[in-house]
Amino acid sequence: MSEPNTVERNHLQGLHWHCFGCGDENRLGMRLNVRLVGDRTEAEFTPIAEFQGAPGVTHSGVVAAALDEVMSQLIYSQLQLAVTRKIEVTYRRPMRVGQTYLFSARIVKQNSRIIAARAEARDSEGNQVAWSRGIYAPLDEEKVAKFLDKEPGK
Repeated sequence: MSEPNTVERNHLQGLHWHCFGCGDENRLGMRLNVRLVGDRTEAEFTPIAEFQGAPGVTHSGVVAAALDEVMSQLIYSQLQLAVTRKIEVTYRRPMRVGQTYLFSARIVKQNSRIIAARAEARDSEGNQVAWSRGIYAPLDEEKVAKFLDKEPGK
């Protein structure tokens, strides 16, 4: 069995091609292009009409998914696979369909059992629209295989 935290980056990307948040091959997804900037991740997101709840306003679940995605991708950037255990979101302003927002995330605590992260979304004027806290459970290769219902290393 491989040591924890040694999953190769291309193996991680292969898990995400159809991801709702970042998958390029998910025609219904957000297709976030999350990039690593120093010790945090960032992604710009312009919600489309199909992602709205109230007229002209992005559905809160889509906002939560984008916040979760930038936190998850930060963990993946460390070549660590993890699953979301808990996410708490605070909505401060409506996220308008058709406007571009900057999402960012950073890790605030990490040990062998949990990874805690924070994320936020800001509008083009720098106003915070939403923020979140997430708790993630790290997975070693054996747990990844079990999670995906596959044999380790395949």
